[in-house]
Amino acid sequence: MLFNPEPDEDGGPPIRDLPHPRLKKKHGLDLSYLETYTWEGSSIHPNTRLCPLDENRIKPLIRNLDVPSRLFEAGLRLFGDSILSYHDQTERKGQLRYYPAVILTFWSGFETFVRHTSELMLITVPNVPPEVVNFLRDEETSVDRKTDISRKTRYQSVLDRYTVLLRYGYGYRVDRGSKYWQQLEQERKLRDYYTHLDVNDPRSISSEQVLNFIEAVLLGIIWPSADMKRTQFLGIYNLYWMWDSLRKLSESFTEQPFFKDWALHGPHAIYCPFEGVDTIRFPNSQEQMEHSKN
Repeated sequence: MLFNPEPDEDGGPPIRDLPHPRLKKKHGLDLSYLETYTWEGSSIHPNTRLCPLDENRIKPLIRNLDVPSRLFEAGLRLFGDSILSYHDQTERKGQLRYYPAVILTFWSGFETFVRHTSELMLITVPNVPPEVVNFLRDEETSVDRKTDISRKTRYQSVLDRYTVLLRYGYGYRVDRGSKYWQQLEQERKLRDYYTHLDVNDPRSISSEQVLNFIEAVLLGIIWPSADMKRTQFLGIYNLYWMWDSLRKLSESFTEQPFFKDWALHGPHAIYCPFEGVDTIRFPNSQEQMEHSKN
């Protein structure tokens, strides 16, 4: 029911975003802008615009329109699968299985949202400074010694691109010291840990951490929307309803590397298929026997 709700009166899935009470009670967000009959996404809302037939740049964006939401939902579905799998287990700790994948998939939804929205803004808003265009498209333009103009990829942090999108797309300046932004930065570090694993720092991850991560990412989109009185991403509030339902069903569980708590006393075997290994410090079984004889 969370992921396949009852169809609305027109026979399709519910499409209107309704704010969750938690957003006001716990986070103090004013979402009164949603309380209007000209709801966002409807054909009569002032932000619903017609695209001319000859604007071919919009067509691939339309064909990719549902990708951010599908990635968000995929992360939520995977967390739902973890709830089902761990529900009857007595031991509340297990191997890495669901949680890193939830983190990576849900963050990819956020990155896709930023990139898709940025491209739509660059196509529909004229006179965006070229420096901003290049920044949002991860491009760098320069003139080489032969006086030719060259372009190369220069990747920018998704959060940096997001702040630029908010400023030049909505006229909204992010307060990087706000609690929402600080939490988003913190959760970005968790995502980076699993993207670029620090192999010298074995960590466990709990269901509570995953839930906090998902909420922080959702609030990263909802909080500026509340301030601006316009929704950046249609469906974001429905995703928050899904998250809260999973939060209420979730039971505390921890995933961690299989060997994380092993007591490593004395020599232990490691697979080491390299050339030039120090056979004195890291002998194989045959070399160890020869060392013992000597």
